[in-house]
Amino acid sequence: MERFLTDETKEMLRRKALTRFRGGMTPYLSKLVHRSEATRRQFIPSWEEGLDFGQDAPFEEGRALHGIYGLERLYEDRVLITPYFDCAAYCRYCFRKTRTIAGDRRLMMPSDIAAACDFISKDKRINTVLITGGDPMADISITENVLRSVAQITNIVNIRIGTRHLLFQPTSFSGRLLGLLREYRKDIYPKNISMYLSFNHPDELTLEVKSAIRRIRDCGIVLRGHTVLLKGVNDKSEIIRDLMSAFVSEEIVPYYLYHCMDVTGTAHLRTSVQRGIDIVSSLATLSGTLAPQYVYVTPVGKHRVFPNKVLDYVEIDGSRYIRSLGPYTASKFKEFTGKTDLPRLHQESDDGLIVSHYLDGNDE
Repeated sequence: MERFLTDETKEMLRRKALTRFRGGMTPYLSKLVHRSEATRRQFIPSWEEGLDFGQDAPFEEGRALHGIYGLERLYEDRVLITPYFDCAAYCRYCFRKTRTIAGDRRLMMPSDIAAACDFISKDKRINTVLITGGDPMADISITENVLRSVAQITNIVNIRIGTRHLLFQPTSFSGRLLGLLREYRKDIYPKNISMYLSFNHPDELTLEVKSAIRRIRDCGIVLRGHTVLLKGVNDKSEIIRDLMSAFVSEEIVPYYLYHCMDVTGTAHLRTSVQRGIDIVSSLATLSGTLAPQYVYVTPVGKHRVFPNKVLDYVEIDGSRYIRSLGPYTASKFKEFTGKTDLPRLHQESDDGLIVSHYLDGNDE
């Protein structure tokens, strides 16, 4: 498509993207962007973001706030708490990239946190809380309040913290933050505290970042790695292999490899799902420590895609979708989310499971 567009049209599309989406980065990240093309592609706004594609809220239909700001429940055994709906920098593939979804950036108030903890404590099936964002590490004070409150819930065994802030401000992982993490060491506290770190390319694991990783690790925190498959960034087997090897070297457990969601303005970053299958299949011949779980996310939850899986394609309104029978039942989805209907492009099968249709990407 690029060869058919004039420079003036591209500039118009770029301005459209700047108006519609959030942008910005930290001084540390700005220096890395100038050294790494793979990192630059993830953070510098492109004219391609102005093309008509995708959804402003790709899985917002599946969110369930239960009237409590910052609380979401989609699964039986775990909930998400988002204490802070902002970040220190903005990834171009983020599902909350639009200014409308970003909202007013308000924090969870003490009353919100108390209501969330009350909700969790009343359902003993919930044993895991994921503190996510935005980025919870961007405002330590509010995350500290959430962590201390959640840790008092007797049925909570696992507390997970998801962050990409390590790439944005690695030096911030010191002092007060490390002191907070040390309070929750596994050997002195009856909870399993883990941190999920998001990195997409080996270039991101700089000396400063590795030093911060080791400081966190020395606090006794379990580390797991998340990666998003992105066209032109890491969509080659050798890049993912090198990244997973770097994870293992830093004692980060490779966890999820996510297919990029069909967020508005991300067509240029989305590979086919098959490309991800080819990558994880190539890793299957190596040590099991290098093998992340490959998933794509729909409004009803994650769908795991295993090596050598054969995809079931259907065409809807001229676009290619992947049809999949997930592990989730329609009745449980409605119970956990409080919704009466399934999201668009989802149906209930004869045996009560949910059939999902997921928009595929392409490798052109």
